[in-house]
Amino acid sequence: MLEKIDVDYADSTALIETILNAMDHGVLLVDEHQKVRAANPPFMRLFGPMLNGSPVGLSMDVLFAMLDGAHDDAGGWSGALCEAVSARRAFDYQRIGSGDAVCEVRGQPIERIGYLFSFKDTPEQTLPEKVRRLQERHIEQILDNSPVGVNIVGQDGRRRYCNKKICELLGLSEAELQRTQAGDHYADPAIRSRIIEKMTKAGAVENEEVELVRKDGHHFWALISCRSFSYHGEECVLGWVYEITDRVELERSQMRSREELEMQVLELRDREERMARQAGELETLAVRLAESEKKMAELANHDSLTGLPTLRLCHDRLQQAMAQAARSQTLMAVFYVDLDGFKPVNDTYGHDAGDQVLKEAAQRMSGCFREVDTVSRIGGDEFLILLTGLGFRDVVVPLADRLLSSFADEFKFDEGGTNIGASVGIAFFNGASDTPESLIKRADKAMYDAKKNGKNRYSIA
Repeated sequence: MLEKIDVDYADSTALIETILNAMDHGVLLVDEHQKVRAANPPFMRLFGPMLNGSPVGLSMDVLFAMLDGAHDDAGGWSGALCEAVSARRAFDYQRIGSGDAVCEVRGQPIERIGYLFSFKDTPEQTLPEKVRRLQERHIEQILDNSPVGVNIVGQDGRRRYCNKKICELLGLSEAELQRTQAGDHYADPAIRSRIIEKMTKAGAVENEEVELVRKDGHHFWALISCRSFSYHGEECVLGWVYEITDRVELERSQMRSREELEMQVLELRDREERMARQAGELETLAVRLAESEKKMAELANHDSLTGLPTLRLCHDRLQQAMAQAARSQTLMAVFYVDLDGFKPVNDTYGHDAGDQVLKEAAQRMSGCFREVDTVSRIGGDEFLILLTGLGFRDVVVPLADRLLSSFADEFKFDEGGTNIGASVGIAFFNGASDTPESLIKRADKAMYDAKKNGKNRYSIA
């Protein structure tokens, strides 16, 4: 228990200093104006590292606030001590964790001098506290060298701790960062609200992708994780910030490349579809062309009125038949047919009636011969009939008679009817020296001989 000292302060300075220096526990002397007048070596050993020099001359409330670590903490031990000094009453007070020290604090008012404080170290409690402090400092050293930005934010939105990396990411000094709030650095304040909402519901947020803003206004992307925890007895939020700008830009570049590729694929598919449509159209055109060519060939090779082969097709078949006859030494012949009395039908009844007669004549002549034989219309009312594989020459006689007999009946048409006949010239293939032209020419001459001899008959060349 401190002894009451009732001496004149001005006359006892040396004595007081001697007494203070001789004590084994920390002593602090405060005058009536609450200014520090003296602090002995044990006090300085306990609290010197937190003061950066002698406390002499400092206001008591400033000193205690420095020792307590909170200038506005009226509920801490500094507030209790200041209240006791103001009321000039003695007290016993124990403070756990003042800096690296755990002390038992006692206070005693002194008449005409001020107030005397005694700070007694309690070794049984100091070691664990020091260990805790060392652990905290070790953790902070680790965090300060972390590649991940770390900060601890209190309920008021202000930081209790921030490492070097978070300062670097935001482009702020530690002092500048301490003057800002966590929400100041979000590009979109709504994102901050969303994170707070998640924190409220789940107590933690994991790897939230956000866009932040540096001091210079530059935007960057980061992953934020945070969770609630107790820091020095205060409910705070521990947050990690990891920059992913390069990854986001790479992902966006890949996305753009993927979108461009997808567009190219779509364009390619569209092109392929167009080409397929064009190929289909070309195929359709090719089919139509083939059909047209077929029709043209049909028109070229078959008479459009009677459906009989034309001179062109008959000529081709004649060449083939002559070659086959020459190789096989077989007999073949041609009939050159010209209708008798056909011109008056056109002149009297018109071409429609004439066409009907020509069609009927073609049908009658086709009915007189074999399927292997060729009955063709070579122009106007002239027809050429090709006969192959004949056994002997005289076989043509009954065929010619049959042909002429087919014209015996009257030919009917819309306007009425008429009788017409046919003059037939017959020529036989003479061997390899013969040509289609020479064979037809001989048959044509024989047909004119039949007309000269009275018409409606045949003549053999």
